[in-house]
Amino acid sequence: MWLVLASPVYALALNLLLASVAGLLVLLLRYVAGSLPVRGDFAPTSAALPAVPSTAVDIGIPGTAGADELEVSTVVEIALQELEVSTESTESTSRRRPKELEVSTVEETPKGLLDSGSTPLTGHSQTFARQFTGRSPDFPSRPGHCFRRATSSCQGVYGMGGYSQSNRVLLCMVGLPARGKSYIAQMLERYLRWAGFPCKIFNAGSLRRQKGMAGASASFFSGQDSEARALREEYALECLEEAISWLNEQTGVSVAIFDATNTTKRRRKAIMVRCYETKGVVPVFVESICDDPKILEENYRLKAGNEDYRGQDPAEARQDFLERVGAYTQYYETVTDDELQGQVCYIKLFNVGEKVIMYHCAGYLTSQIGSYLSNVHISPRSIWLTLPGESDDWKEDVVGSQNTSGKLTESGTRYCQALAAFLSSRRSRMKEAGETGAELLVLMGTAPVHGATLDAMSSWRSGKGLLGSLFCLDATGTGACLDAPSSTEDASGPKMEFSAMSSSLLNELDGGDFTGKTLQELEVDFPEVWVERMQDPLHFRYPGPGGESYSDVIGRLRPIILELERQRRSVLVISHLAVQRCLYAYFTGCPMEDLTQIELEKHCVVELRPGPYGCTTTTLGLLGEKQQ
Repeated sequence: MWLVLASPVYALALNLLLASVAGLLVLLLRYVAGSLPVRGDFAPTSAALPAVPSTAVDIGIPGTAGADELEVSTVVEIALQELEVSTESTESTSRRRPKELEVSTVEETPKGLLDSGSTPLTGHSQTFARQFTGRSPDFPSRPGHCFRRATSSCQGVYGMGGYSQSNRVLLCMVGLPARGKSYIAQMLERYLRWAGFPCKIFNAGSLRRQKGMAGASASFFSGQDSEARALREEYALECLEEAISWLNEQTGVSVAIFDATNTTKRRRKAIMVRCYETKGVVPVFVESICDDPKILEENYRLKAGNEDYRGQDPAEARQDFLERVGAYTQYYETVTDDELQGQVCYIKLFNVGEKVIMYHCAGYLTSQIGSYLSNVHISPRSIWLTLPGESDDWKEDVVGSQNTSGKLTESGTRYCQALAAFLSSRRSRMKEAGETGAELLVLMGTAPVHGATLDAMSSWRSGKGLLGSLFCLDATGTGACLDAPSSTEDASGPKMEFSAMSSSLLNELDGGDFTGKTLQELEVDFPEVWVERMQDPLHFRYPGPGGESYSDVIGRLRPIILELERQRRSVLVISHLAVQRCLYAYFTGCPMEDLTQIELEKHCVVELRPGPYGCTTTTLGLLGEKQQ
């Protein structure tokens, strides 16, 4: 009797056990076939694999229809069918995927594109137009891409994580002579190279002078002489070809700057047509418009001293240059939205930073360029770079952050007070000269020694009053409004001439697991890490949580660079060696491969004076050290 009652229960338990084993077998076979997402892959969508026809399998529960015993062979047969289907689907899907995710472009100029009465772009031409203007193209749906595939054809850029597509950009300057085009081009080249983008300037005027046309008079640039006009066009197009040839030699993200006047729509149309013929080159026009008399007068003075007027009387050179500007003005056409049926991409600058207009600049690189140009200006100012004052735990050649105590030595305190006196003297000199840079902003990291350096500066007393009442640390990084008088003589009301901000962006390079170790210990105890570091010091990243490379530091310093360019005030930057090297390399245009070898001495301040023809640097030892 008990055996009869136990038989259904036994059968049910056995069926459930067999079904569980069969289910695990199906999952294992699917995993081996690759139909389940592996860690690091995106989960496949319904379009990635065709749906497998569902097959009902009765488990054999008593009291239900079809309560027959489960046949294990049936489950295995179904699993093998699913394995075969999923394998075929995976192979067919991989065949559909392109080897590289690149933006598709049109090899030939679309018919009717340059005609005045042509119809709007459609179909494949629209796809190219989106790539032409920097917008994202309409990729067909490609489900199931993993991260490794998605980044295999991408160019790694500092701070980008490898997400930048391999586009090449041709920046074409536009504007009348003496409007700051070359100055803007040089600033862009310096910034882009520092940020990790290969960049090179191609100047049409330099090419003309190399061809033996240096010292050409204003008549050469007038529109009356057809022969001279044809010669200018020839030189400009030759310079353009050099820029495009250089871009074609680059394998990833790169920028060529075509520095010429490009003042007519006909010239700009020819440039865009030439870029249509070249795969992956996106033209972006950067127009500089200036009507400020002070800026123009200074530009005219500087232009009268260039190679075209070498050895000439300054007054005669200035008059000839003004005639050249007048000749260009007669046929100057500003960039408009409707050029090339509205597919033009441009950035307009008014008076070098007063106002910026951007059109069709939706791509990453073009938006970065526009953001940078929105912050530049030509107001005179100084930028001072200094290491923090010497602390009790100061060590030479230490990896990563240090100086955790924040307690300065006697020498460190004396340096901070000498630095405060130096800044007070410089500020007075700028104020007498009427420069806007007479006001001061202090930027520093969040390490204790940075705050101790500022506190020691605040303790310095001059004969006119307490400088310390003018410094205020705002740990939130939002800035501090200071309401103390700058001296006892001008205590008539609130002042905002000094402020301080701290940011972790200015902290030292993180050494990961090797933080606090000296370079000598690294060489002796970890020879493999040392060899890797010496082979590529710019991109070597220290192992361990939080470990950084110099390229990582450059990436996080981009907002600091924009802040330094935006400021009309003079700025003092207090930070450790790696950050100081990166900032110094940006302003001086130091080759990136030499960045890690820049020497900055303790208890010295580096004074930077950005100008139209580069940045002048002066190293000052404030405790009697040698000055450079």
